Amino acid sequence: MHGTLQQRRRERLSTSSEHLDDLLSGGLETGELTQFYGPPNSGKTHLCHLLCVILPSSYQAIYIDTEGTFRKEKIESIAKARGLDPTNILDNIKVAQPTNSKQQESCIEEACAAVRSTNSKIKLLIVDSMMFHYKGEYPGRSGLSERAHRLNIYMHMLHSLTQRNNIAVVITNQSTCNPDTRFNVKDPQPFGGNVISYTSTYIVYLERAGSTYMSTTLNARLVKSPLRGCLWSLLGIVESGLEDRDPHYTHD
Repeated sequence: MHGTLQQRRRERLSTSSEHLDDLLSGGLETGELTQFYGPPNSGKTHLCHLLCVILPSSYQAIYIDTEGTFRKEKIESIAKARGLDPTNILDNIKVAQPTNSKQQESCIEEACAAVRSTNSKIKLLIVDSMMFHYKGEYPGRSGLSERAHRLNIYMHMLHSLTQRNNIAVVITNQSTCNPDTRFNVKDPQPFGGNVISYTSTYIVYLERAGSTYMSTTLNARLVKSPLRGCLWSLLGIVESGLEDRDPHYTHD
């Protein structure tokens, strides 16, 4: 009936971590955009590889790799550790590696067209990372207006895509620290400001909580969600992906 509001059919894609799934109220939500941000070496790209590996075999993923960090060998390593066939998984991942922001924008446009095509099996679109090229190409205050304009166009394009086609869109982002003068502490924020944050339904901050030669532990903090307030969990990076850890975990 014309004008009737319709409830979108939502699906949850597991991250393989009960802790992270719980932060996201059941896993990655299709029809919404999820942002993971944090400092370097905080597990963002590792998580992106893992999401591709554990995506149900009936689905496909698009991986837009702006930093040149996608590794076929990483996919193979995680898959083998989980007892999965890496060949079939790699066949279901379409990888693009833009070397500047214009190419990145073209890749997003092409990804949108692929998702909208007839009989598309694409259920996951990853941009790792969203801000890498923009940060380098629009430095200083003089470039802020143009950068915000371009970002606004493509973030809304991704937001519209995920809602209209019921797929999960994941972006990673770097963090920047804004000192909180009231309490004299640093408050890590996603790079790119409100343009990035407003269009992200879920935002999770990742940071290292400790590491040894054999193990890395991460803090995962839920920053934004339509379903719950700020929460945090402890995760470990392992060969098979992620390991849930309790708050009292200590390295051997």
